[in-house]
Amino acid sequence: MQDLERLELKSHDVGGHQPRSVAGVDAPRSLDEVRALVRQSMRTGRRLYPISTGRNWGMGSAVPVTDDNLVVNLSGMNRIRSLDLEAGYAVIEPGVTQAQLAAVLHDTPWMLNVTNSCADTSVVGNALDRGDGTFRSRVHDVAGLEAVLADGSVVTTGGLDPAGRYHGRVAGPDLTSAFVQHNLGIVTAMAVALVPRPQTVGLVYGRMPRDQVGVALDAMAGFLRRGNPADGMLRVRELALVPSHGDWFLPKGVDPGLFTVMGPLLGSDATVELAEELLRKALIEVEGAEALRVVDAAEVGPDDPLYPRALMSQGIPTCLGVRNALRVSSCDQIDAGETGFLALMPLMPTHARRTEHILAALQTAVDAHTTALMVEWNLVSRHMANGVIQIFFERGVPDAPYRAHQLRNDGNCLLRGHGCAIYRSDIDHAAADVWSETSTASLGMLHRLKTALDPDGMLSPGRYGA
Repeated sequence: MQDLERLELKSHDVGGHQPRSVAGVDAPRSLDEVRALVRQSMRTGRRLYPISTGRNWGMGSAVPVTDDNLVVNLSGMNRIRSLDLEAGYAVIEPGVTQAQLAAVLHDTPWMLNVTNSCADTSVVGNALDRGDGTFRSRVHDVAGLEAVLADGSVVTTGGLDPAGRYHGRVAGPDLTSAFVQHNLGIVTAMAVALVPRPQTVGLVYGRMPRDQVGVALDAMAGFLRRGNPADGMLRVRELALVPSHGDWFLPKGVDPGLFTVMGPLLGSDATVELAEELLRKALIEVEGAEALRVVDAAEVGPDDPLYPRALMSQGIPTCLGVRNALRVSSCDQIDAGETGFLALMPLMPTHARRTEHILAALQTAVDAHTTALMVEWNLVSRHMANGVIQIFFERGVPDAPYRAHQLRNDGNCLLRGHGCAIYRSDIDHAAADVWSETSTASLGMLHRLKTALDPDGMLSPGRYGA
């Protein structure tokens, strides 16, 4: 064990959260080593906080929710245990990165549902925290799990057997979802559902006037509800709210007067062509939509600003977007860089009038704290969107981190007041977000489940629960 007694992780968090002290760091490299660590901690009463690669930027990075945990760094567990190229599943460990799995899938009939973040982020960690990929929400990629419980025993779910083979969901209760955004065990492997590699990837891109965002969301929701013949997830993004006075910071190239419509259309040539035609018809009354482009992702060159999105639309992870936004040349610099970053992730409606009311409320908070933000809608279903609110700040400006945190706190309250529940939490709000949106009876059930599996509260205390 690497002993880092009372280590403060302040310098390792791009969000500038309140630092937590840790009891040390351990880096097991196998299932047996994780089991041994859990059993030892059960005897000594030391609490454990597992991380995958620790790149949970904007939400706390590698910092635990509470003080005095032994951080369990699982990045060394980086084996791809099996790959089924007939059915389209990979069984991987928590340290397997997007780049690693995507490289193995190169020139196969399958590709990875990559995220917009760094190529070296963990597939398992992001999926278990309900991150969004390029093609769908990553929670839909979680097919089955292997986890070590607080007594050192190993359980498998969803059709993943003890030998590491994935069979598909079998008869009987499936507890896979119980390990998504919870602290019942340490996940040591996951069966990942892959994405069929399509004949064509059409990349949708258009920039439109800020005052058209509600109408555009309405139109795109209607397009999805009537049936998008192609696969892929559309986004409305880069809508910036800036304060009416004071200093504020946004990534280079963001225009507060515009927003962007973007996303891949996957399928055969004919399917993508039909989807483009139907999307254009849906957006016909949106000012500026006539300039929308649908380009072949495979033909976008490195000098095109769309190149990072084109790569991700083909299942190829890239660090270009996150490095540009956070002004670093290497992702290893992000947590200690000059640019600070916080994220707030609410469920968002796609109705025009509700959208404008929510944006007006957020604008009051932006003005009050003289800090800008960007809003993104990931259209993950026909019902609503996963929102991603990004707050950038300059860490060297004395009060900028404080103002950014106050903006996120006020934004959290305002959004919940408008019926927008939080679907993914940072380390400062992980328990409160669950308590505020869950009934007393459901909280009691969660407590009983946690008590049954981890009676001493040894694993990930404070993470999405009591």
